[in-house]
Amino acid sequence: MPFVKVIMMLLALMLIAGGYVLAAPMSIKFSHSDGQDSIKGKASDYFKRLVEQRTDNRILIRIDPNSAVSTKHLLEALKDNSIQMAAPEISESYSINPQLRLFDLPFLFNDSEHLHKVLDTEVGTKLLENASQEGLIALSFWDNGFRQLTANRSLIRPQQVEGLKFLVNKSEVLKEQLVRLGAKTQTIPQIQLYTALNEKKIDGQENTLATIYDQKFYQVQSNLTLSNHIFQGYMVVTNIRFWSQLPEDLKVIIKGAIKDAAEYTRDMAAQINDEALTKLNATAMLRIDKLSQEEKTLWFKELKQLYPGPYKKITKELVRKAREEQIR
Repeated sequence: MPFVKVIMMLLALMLIAGGYVLAAPMSIKFSHSDGQDSIKGKASDYFKRLVEQRTDNRILIRIDPNSAVSTKHLLEALKDNSIQMAAPEISESYSINPQLRLFDLPFLFNDSEHLHKVLDTEVGTKLLENASQEGLIALSFWDNGFRQLTANRSLIRPQQVEGLKFLVNKSEVLKEQLVRLGAKTQTIPQIQLYTALNEKKIDGQENTLATIYDQKFYQVQSNLTLSNHIFQGYMVVTNIRFWSQLPEDLKVIIKGAIKDAAEYTRDMAAQINDEALTKLNATAMLRIDKLSQEEKTLWFKELKQLYPGPYKKITKELVRKAREEQIR
């Protein structure tokens, strides 16, 4: 037997005897529906870098962006371990835990500071725990910003939506409440929204400031209300089959990287939406109104009184605690 082969065999036996078998890196497939230039895409890349650096490449993250499958199929893929992590929109994840509808209650949160107080305390922890079921484990919430209202009239008071036709993105709760206020709603693909607004088939819509600017809705709307009426975010989820096989030290590293990535999305979402507002102001094509605290409270109380139905799957205790964080 050649000398080199003998040496290699002896070395291998020594490693095995000493308990130092070199394991292949563990691979994690992380799927999401957005492009890599989006907040979610950049956050997943940031998470990948942190995990690979902190584990010395014991874990390698494979990002699978632009996933065309529905959230339902994404969650099914998680459960059967075809993928190990995903970041679906909160508004599409109610099947995991109906109490996630808390984030769909319009005007519940006044601003990012109020929202993050809720996420970082008992309410956020409880929501993640309750979403960890049916073979899934919810790890964190990631930011994309708040949605704002636009129309061809001022929208300062809830009564001013009467008679308008709105496209309401994903929020069945807000959709039903606006109808109760006398508005009409219509469902069309986001890609057709600009044309529908331009042709006056739709009177108003709601999106983040970044989307309003990027898709040039300011060209076909006269008024923007800084309402912060609904938080648009994501929930990072893994599956128990994968998670239970992880050594404790790697779990700690992944949780730390997820937390740091959550902070990263908060900063990035704030920056991107602030920059979009500056650009919208610079166009001088929109009247921009910012709701006062009193006006936001009026919207919240009015909508809650008009349609209590969506609140039935959310305990009053969760809503109360979320509101209390506003004044702490």
